[in-house]
Amino acid sequence: MSRRRLTVTAAALAAVAVLVAGCGSKSKSSSASPSAPVPIASNATANATVSGAFGATPTVKLLTATPPTITEVSVVTKGAGAVLKVGDLAVVDDFGRTWRSAATFQDTFGDAEPPDTLPVGTGSIQLTGLDRALVGVPVGSRVLVLLPPDAGFGNVASNLPTGVTKTDTAVLVFDVKAAYAGNAGPTGTAVASGGGTLPTVSGGLTTKPVIAIPKTAAPTALSTTTLIQGSGAVTASGDELVVQYIGEIWATGKEFDSSWSRDQPAGFSIGVGEVIPGWDKALVGVKVGSRLLLVVPPVDGYGSAGQSAAGISGTDTLVFVVDVLGAYPA
Repeated sequence: MSRRRLTVTAAALAAVAVLVAGCGSKSKSSSASPSAPVPIASNATANATVSGAFGATPTVKLLTATPPTITEVSVVTKGAGAVLKVGDLAVVDDFGRTWRSAATFQDTFGDAEPPDTLPVGTGSIQLTGLDRALVGVPVGSRVLVLLPPDAGFGNVASNLPTGVTKTDTAVLVFDVKAAYAGNAGPTGTAVASGGGTLPTVSGGLTTKPVIAIPKTAAPTALSTTTLIQGSGAVTASGDELVVQYIGEIWATGKEFDSSWSRDQPAGFSIGVGEVIPGWDKALVGVKVGSRLLLVVPPVDGYGSAGQSAAGISGTDTLVFVVDVLGAYPA
């Protein structure tokens, strides 16, 4: 599986590197460090315009021969939804071309791909000019962002989109479809808490769950328990999911990963090999709003190689609590 993903993120946190199995240019991990914020010219319109309706492939017209030297952000149409804040995870359709060429290197509007997810204001994006570009933008808005190389692809260590160089100015359009706050949690009805031979889960809906792992041998097969039953759409293979989660090692109870600890939900495509096999199996066919307890043996986790960066050995069984907050099909 190799889906193009515009917003390459930095691997400063183990979570993204751990959960993402890694496949082609869609990998969300790299060795780059976040850069300082770049200047932004808000509502700039001198260099380019955008036409087309929200939700449809945009048409971009460049108005000058020379690209801008700082990041320019223009709200083309303003939505009426919640305003994006630092720490939110935005769900966006995105379109990308370079100043040099009208050929698109990214288009979730027309490429039969689900939307992307974009961390807002956390310094985790290699395209540093995007880090705060959407702060203060309401959901439902269309936004034009012009990124010179030092705020855009000049910072990308590898996996540049086809036809894009480190010296290119990026011309990007985002339609903001949804936003999820750092404390977003499940919205369904509690039906179980685990227990018995499985871990017990406690805690509220807007705080990190607490996992108590029994002092017994771990299950040898993948186990999925619905703790909170959602009432939303059913997830399907290929959807872009938005989730909260915590992961612990059965043998030690050590937490190795948690979106809650970062105060920001995570986004990824499900059922297509982008995450560990246990997630691909367990998170397809789930109703949005649900909370799940997953017990993942090595064969459905990181196999015999383990994941040394997270302290996971090749024999470790993993315990996850996953809240399915949103699902977005192509």
